Amino acid sequence: MRYRELGRTGLRVSQLCFGALTIGPLQRNLSPEEGSAVLLRALELGVNFVDTAEIYDTYDHIRLALERFPGRGQVVVATKSYAYTREGMLASLERAQRGLGQEVVPIFLLHEQESSHTLRGHWPALEVLLEAKEAGIVQAVGISTHHVPAVLAATAIPEIDVISPLINRTGIGIQGGGREDMLAAIAKAAREGKGIYAMKPLGGGHLLGEWAASLDYLLQIDEIHSIAVGMKSVAEVESNVAFFQGRRDLPAPAAATRRLHIEYWCTGCGSCVSACPNGSLALHNGRAVVAMPEECVYCGYCGASCPEFAIKVI
Repeated sequence: MRYRELGRTGLRVSQLCFGALTIGPLQRNLSPEEGSAVLLRALELGVNFVDTAEIYDTYDHIRLALERFPGRGQVVVATKSYAYTREGMLASLERAQRGLGQEVVPIFLLHEQESSHTLRGHWPALEVLLEAKEAGIVQAVGISTHHVPAVLAATAIPEIDVISPLINRTGIGIQGGGREDMLAAIAKAAREGKGIYAMKPLGGGHLLGEWAASLDYLLQIDEIHSIAVGMKSVAEVESNVAFFQGRRDLPAPAAATRRLHIEYWCTGCGSCVSACPNGSLALHNGRAVVAMPEECVYCGYCGASCPEFAIKVI
């Protein structure tokens, strides 16, 4: 496994980051025991970087894997929270520490930032993370985003150490600009010493048919220090690890047909529409519909926001 320095954080991470969204209830819905077995195999094969979020509900999966892994002290876990108030972030930080079984959280990000405006709105929460970093409870702070303007805004803030941007070969899911705009923003952030780890390299599954080309595309971009890949089985872990180790004679993963399913009891409240970072959903005749399926990256955030549990990725 190859490792990179994550900007100026002092953290050395594997180029392959285990994306924990896939094993949780927003996607494959593996039990903590099942999900921890998948992650444990990745750790055994040299992956030392794990990406999760409070909304993913995978803290138990990760904690169980870490408890079983002798080198748990070398594992870098990045988590994220939507909290925007001081009180909310204090609660999120405590949940992460308790849920992950870690007194020190290596990386804590503001989840899904869009621009300088949203960063200003989340500043009380960011201050909590900066205080936690000063106290040694968090090692690095940052943001995750699908939006080009948010990468540029975070680059201009010296206190931000890490940025996790959406970037892939075709640009699917990128907001506030196209692929080249995002690449330029990433390059600028890296020059300023930000740690960069990419998300959605396969466009939420849309690019599985171009698996090798899509991963190679990002691996050739020096400014990207690590790539978060969602993995839901030991077989996928072993295949991805082998690819990142240089194997190029591997078959592509089996294509998975996925779609958003909206139940008949949808009330049309619009929560999912507001939660969708890519504008894929809309309200029509009093119900939520997938208006732009080509923009959906199957993140599952819509389902997590639904008060009626009427929407899911299947």
